[in-house]
Amino acid sequence: MIEVTGAEHDVARVFAPSSVAVVGASGTPGTLSWWPLHLLRRYGFGGPVHAVNPRRTDIDGMPCVPAVAAIGEPVDLAIVALSARSTVVAVKECAAAGVGAVVLPSQGFGELGDEGRAMERELLGVAREAGMRIVGPNTDGVANLATGALATIQPLFGQGVRPGQVAVVTQSGATAASLLVRLDREGIGCRLYASAGNEIDLGLADYMSVALQDPEVEIVVSFVEAIRRPRDFVAVAELAAELGKPIVLIKVGRTEQAAARAAAHTGALAGPDRIYDALFRSLGVLRVAELSEIVAVVKLYLAGGAPRSAGLGVMSVSGGQAGAIADRAPEFGVTVPPLTDAAQERLTELLPFGSPLNPCDLTGEVATRHDLAAAVYSVYDADPGIDLVAYARKELTGSAGRDAAANLVEAARAGSTPLTVYAMDGALNDDESATYAEAGVPVFTSLAELLTATGALARHRETLRRRAARDPRPVRPVPRGDLPHGGGTLGEAQARALLGAYGIRGPESATVPDAAAAVEAAERIGYPVALKVVSGRIAHKTEAGGVVLGLTGAEEVRAAAEAVLSNARRHLGGAEADGLLVQEQVTDGVEIIAGLVADPRFGPFVLLGTGGVMAELLDDAVLRPAPVAPDEVREMIAEIRGRGLLDGFRGAPPADTGALVDAVVALSELGADHAGRLAELDVNPLLVRPAGRGAVAVDALIVTRDRNEEE
Repeated sequence: MIEVTGAEHDVARVFAPSSVAVVGASGTPGTLSWWPLHLLRRYGFGGPVHAVNPRRTDIDGMPCVPAVAAIGEPVDLAIVALSARSTVVAVKECAAAGVGAVVLPSQGFGELGDEGRAMERELLGVAREAGMRIVGPNTDGVANLATGALATIQPLFGQGVRPGQVAVVTQSGATAASLLVRLDREGIGCRLYASAGNEIDLGLADYMSVALQDPEVEIVVSFVEAIRRPRDFVAVAELAAELGKPIVLIKVGRTEQAAARAAAHTGALAGPDRIYDALFRSLGVLRVAELSEIVAVVKLYLAGGAPRSAGLGVMSVSGGQAGAIADRAPEFGVTVPPLTDAAQERLTELLPFGSPLNPCDLTGEVATRHDLAAAVYSVYDADPGIDLVAYARKELTGSAGRDAAANLVEAARAGSTPLTVYAMDGALNDDESATYAEAGVPVFTSLAELLTATGALARHRETLRRRAARDPRPVRPVPRGDLPHGGGTLGEAQARALLGAYGIRGPESATVPDAAAAVEAAERIGYPVALKVVSGRIAHKTEAGGVVLGLTGAEEVRAAAEAVLSNARRHLGGAEADGLLVQEQVTDGVEIIAGLVADPRFGPFVLLGTGGVMAELLDDAVLRPAPVAPDEVREMIAEIRGRGLLDGFRGAPPADTGALVDAVVALSELGADHAGRLAELDVNPLLVRPAGRGAVAVDALIVTRDRNEEE
């Protein structure tokens, strides 16, 4: 087994114990301490099961021992179904008896405050000293449906859950129960289950790593409230990408509270939820919004794997519905591509009353020609632009629908393009349902869920392809540039020097003390010029009245300098600014914002978006973990809504996108090199000049954190 988090062998034993003890076992049906024994029996666990209860001699015919020490043989896994305080005592007894791992369902630990956290520390200390592992506390437990090893108090398993090819690893037992119900209802089932609980020892990434490496698990699904061990999570997600197995999850907590405290535009645009989105996207983790979407992704993936592309072929018994599907598809990143000439010619032959298009209206002919849908599928199957076919069906009279389903399934078996069915009626008749189920064709009653799954899996495949094709990143050299000691906002000269060390060019400029020196500098640089206040205590110069643009003569510069210094004095409560920056004003370019934000959990991220004073208002920005390669920057450019400005909008010349790519790559390297000291960095605007003329960092804001604070 590949060691990613270091806990894989211990977790593998938790999922596949040779023997299990239930501490606090009860014979009262329905109680939490009754479920573990009941489920181990119901699912046919083959190893020894020991009931521990000092007040009972047997439970339903199973002998009870008064303590773990009285079992008299090794125990791989013990479920401690007791109150929080009694759990601490029992865990000490388990450690002394050499138990390999304990599952702690009890609540009343760290989630309740300081006293609970103190008990958690005591538990962990005992376990570490004995070499014993802990699941939880505050967990529903773990389950291996393939072997019957259910060390869990989850009542849902009492309804019967079939083994499957899915692993469910969650931080919410109640949500997981609903997910298990949905998976089982679809005939999918579950192989491995883990409720992480408070994760004082084993955690989300540990369970995921083992689940991904199980050859019978094809996909891992999760409900995540907090990623407590970021580095391990990233390493496990990278393992999933290498194995080609998707992780599909809901991550709750879409808040922007941290963004409200940001000093730079980048920090405001790169809120915590966007950090997660960027991280998941770069790793190929599929983030969805609700449980039905998890099930939709699983259903489509297990039926045919990830489609080779987002190209969807649509055929429908309703022309209106065909158009509706094509209209909605782009919302989900799905395309309905035009057909090749050969495909159109064949459809013309098949559909004398229809149009040879994608989407395809099967017309009323489908009610009398029961092989029509199958024939259209075969046309789509031969078209290289289509990698998934969706059949939008409704109930047809007589045997038409049933015969169409049988013919369609046979065509799909002979073809190579996955087939899906969208039930426009919201359900299928029993015959059609059985036909599609036997053939492994997924049926969707929600168009949104079908399109969500299609778009997500197509993106997943493309992400894996790009990761595999990307050149390995070279070993990073010694960081360039220098950051002063302490935290705070860098002065203009320091910021320029750091950017310059990475080849990010600024306009010609000079820092001066007063208005007279500003005039001299402007005459030397050449007009037009911009004038800016220099002060480490003024983050946003424009808001403080500290920027004047388009100055074309000496008197304008003098008046502007005096006004800027006066505005700064007022903004600083009577204190003087550090000086003035006189800067060449570049006027022939597209305003872009490029920046960095260092997330304390996941490290540096680079941001790219439409820039200028309206950067936050436009909210048009994308993020990637830093550093990035040139092809990643080109992907980022393609995603921003303002990309048309770079192509030459309304007669403007095309911008130098090559220079933009180089600048963002360099900026991302700066972020990776100085991740421990940087908090936020803005280059806004980064002026991307016409092709061949480069890109200029017109204004820069760099906020650092104190090294001691970082440590």
